[in-house]
Amino acid sequence: MQAASIAINDGQATPASVVFAPESVTPALSTFADRTTGIALAFRRLRVQNSFAAGKSKVNRAKLFIEYPVVAVVNGVSVVNHTLRATVDLILPDGATDAQRKDLYAFVKNAMSNTLIQGALRDLDPLY
Repeated sequence: MQAASIAINDGQATPASVVFAPESVTPALSTFADRTTGIALAFRRLRVQNSFAAGKSKVNRAKLFIEYPVVAVVNGVSVVNHTLRATVDLILPDGATDAQRKDLYAFVKNAMSNTLIQGALRDLDPLY
């Protein structure tokens, strides 16, 4: 599938669409950046990585990486104060059917909307 800009809503009270433009695109690893800050070290990035079953490996992998640097100005210079990161790693056996892959994707997508999962992952509220 040909790469194009990716628009994803942020998590603000009134969600805004954030556009991640292609930065580097290859079949194995594609990087998209939100360049709205104008400061390269503050670009939020999405990376999509694919590796396919070959040789002894009988699994395909699809990964999504998200990087969200938070910048502070120190003595007039912008520096990265900290970076929030997320990784989603899908492991898809070569024998998995299209329906099985769709089910796994739906479980991952819908789990992120589940109240208990959100509490644990977003709000640091552990399950007990």
